Order: sequence, then C-alpha cells, then structure tokens
Amino acid sequence: MSSQKVLPTKINLIQLRNQLKIVTTIKRLLENKREVLLIYLRTYAAEYEKLYAEVNQSLKEVYSSFLQAVADEGITNIENIANSQSVKLNVKSSTKVIFGVKIPFTELDPSSIPEKPFSEVEVSPYLSQSYDEMKEALVKVIKLVELESTIRSLVAELRKTQRLINAIDSSILPFYTSSIKYIRGILSDRARDDFVRLKFTRRVLQRRRASGG
Repeated sequence: MSSQKVLPTKINLIQLRNQLKIVTTIKRLLENKREVLLIYLRTYAAEYEKLYAEVNQSLKEVYSSFLQAVADEGITNIENIANSQSVKLNVKSSTKVIFGVKIPFTELDPSSIPEKPFSEVEVSPYLSQSYDEMKEALVKVIKLVELESTIRSLVAELRKTQRLINAIDSSILPFYTSSIKYIRGILSDRARDDFVRLKFTRRVLQRRRASGG
C-alpha cells in the first residue's frame, strides 16, 4: 500500500486517524490474546511433560509385569487370553473452547474395558498386576493424546495471532502513519501557500488604498 494513492484532503486525514486508532486497538487486543495463549500453552506444556513422564513409567511397569507373566504362564496361554478379549475401546470425544480456540476433549469409557478374563488364583499374579497397570496406563495415554492435540491447537492459534500482529506492524501501521504524514505535509504546504497569497493580497490592497486607487 502506498500513501501516494491517498487523496490529501482533510476528510481523508480524519478518516485515517480514526482508522489508525482502530488498528492500534486491534493490535493491542491481539497482543493480549497472544499473552493469554502463551499462559495456556505453558500450563498445558507443563502438564504434558509431567503426564508424559508418568506414562513412560507406567508403561515400563506394565512391560515388566507382562514379561514376568509370560515367563510364568507361557506366551501361548497369554496369547489365548488376549485373543479372547474385545479389540475395541469406546472413547468419547468432543470439543471445548478456550479463549476462542477449539480444543479436543477425550474420555475413555470405563465400561468398554473388559473385565479380567481369569481368576487371580488360577494365573500368575504378574498377569493380574499387568492388567491393572495397563488399565491405569490407558487412561493416562488417552489424556496424553488429548493434551498433545490441545497444545497443537494452541500453537496453531498462537502462530496465526502472531502473523496478524506482524502484518499490522510491517504493512498496515506503516501505511496509515505514512499516509497521515503525507496528507499533513500536503495540507501544511497548502496552508502555507494560502497564507503567503493572502499576505501578498493584503499588501496589494493596502498599497492601492494608500495610493488612492
């Protein structure tokens, strides 16, 4: 955008000043939004890091218990038990809005988790232990996925907000400030020329009066 394309009139000067105020207000609101998004992002990132560590630890415990169960029961027996179970879990998903950003909300339906297909007195205690640990780990894993999606959504919105702020700083604000400066300069030159002409006219009239013309 070039300020040279703006007609140097008082009306345009007033309009540009008003529009500059609006743009400045929009920029301030975007900057406030950016700060709030950063706060949310830091909060969720910290929660994600904590939960990520918990999930890693939980899965290590599950793996350790499962290996002990395999050693006790044999891989064939473990596979037969696993194949007898449902391969599906019901996960409820929806969206919620945080500061104008849609983020996912995911929740595992506990009733979809199959009950233990064995009696604890009939199998290795490690198999029962690995089942309990996996059940707890599943909830954490799904929550971890939700947090990751939330962070991605917040980062995308943050980048979008920053692009708008950058556009205002690099293009929109310079256009308005240069246009206002350009019109002020033209109007000042015109006012100066009008003043000179008026002063010259007064002198001519005064001379005519003095000479009796």
